Amino acid sequence: MKNMLWYLGFLSLLSLLYFVEWKTAFLWFLCFIPYFGTYNVKDERIEVNTGRATRNAFAYTIFFGVGTIVYIHLTGNTELFAPAFVALFGGSLLVGLISLFYYDKMRG
Repeated sequence: MKNMLWYLGFLSLLSLLYFVEWKTAFLWFLCFIPYFGTYNVKDERIEVNTGRATRNAFAYTIFFGVGTIVYIHLTGNTELFAPAFVALFGGSLLVGLISLFYYDKMRG
């Protein structure tokens, strides 16, 4: 089985939206290009640490998603959907990366 991290490299294609919208925020998606280099990596420790980190990101997604949906339903503030989606997506990536660094460096 190939390393599944390389699928994150396809997020770099979102940087092409820069040429449509001319907003430099889309250029940050170029940070996902190095993930293409992980296609043929076969390291069992990386796979175990990635599994642990994605479990933490999944837990963040579930708890934050449910909390946001409940809050939006109780307040009726539907304008919160867009920022909540950004926080959900970006937060899960951040939690996954921080967890991966923690498991790689601290737990060696």
